[in-house]
Amino acid sequence: MVEERQPIISVRNLQEPGTPLRKFYGVLESFPHEQSGYGKTRVNLNFTQVQVLESTEPYPFPIATVAINLSNRKNSSWGVFGESLIKCLPEGADIDFCIGKKMGLEMEVGHKFGTDQDGNEMLGNCWKVFEVAGVVAGAKQITAKDKAVELLDGKTVQEHTTLALADPQIRSDTDLQKAIVSKDFYNSLQQAGMFSKDAQGIYHRLATAT
Repeated sequence: MVEERQPIISVRNLQEPGTPLRKFYGVLESFPHEQSGYGKTRVNLNFTQVQVLESTEPYPFPIATVAINLSNRKNSSWGVFGESLIKCLPEGADIDFCIGKKMGLEMEVGHKFGTDQDGNEMLGNCWKVFEVAGVVAGAKQITAKDKAVELLDGKTVQEHTTLALADPQIRSDTDLQKAIVSKDFYNSLQQAGMFSKDAQGIYHRLATAT
């Protein structure tokens, strides 16, 4: 029996471009950029720990990449994504704040980008952020140093160092990491009158420093 071969060129079983995901949660791992042709720069949002909420087909993978062309125009795919992200961020924060954080993204199908020079309506699909988990939108942003100071109260140097160096935000600040490891961080807080250290080596935040 001769095995029937599928033709190499076919108009059957065509695939949608890009990811089949339409709504999901994922932890943002990185957002590298690359040239995508025609002078455009594409940002690849790389996610891990993906939880699928909606998809056009089964998506069993734990990772996903959302590619968006970079632009400084509000009425663009990057502009729509950016405006939605800002609504989910603390005051003054940018996309780098989201590294290591769980985010919720949803594709808007048929977004209206205005009209072309002939008056025809321009429609397209674009990604929007609907949540950055654990973040209070519009709140004052806590810096890496603020976070390290907050963690110190009631802990020894060893306990604090273990917690601080495991925190993604603190790990992103190289100078702060060095200060913690060299103990300069702790000495400076004592000298500034923000903390005292008891006989057991436990640091206590002073009331005048709150």
